[in-house]
Amino acid sequence: MRVVYRLDPDAVIVTDVFEKKTPQTPDAVIRLCRQRLRRYDEAAGE
Repeated sequence: MRVVYRLDPDAVIVTDVFEKKTPQTPDAVIRLCRQRLRRYDEAAGE
């Protein structure tokens, strides 16, 4: 199992959790995580 997250000074943002099936992270997971982080940053006013 893999967890994609970001550490901020005041929070831990978990963007995705998925089962690892290949050595490389799928592009779709990377795109989704980036989108979620962008939305989080917009909502947080950053």
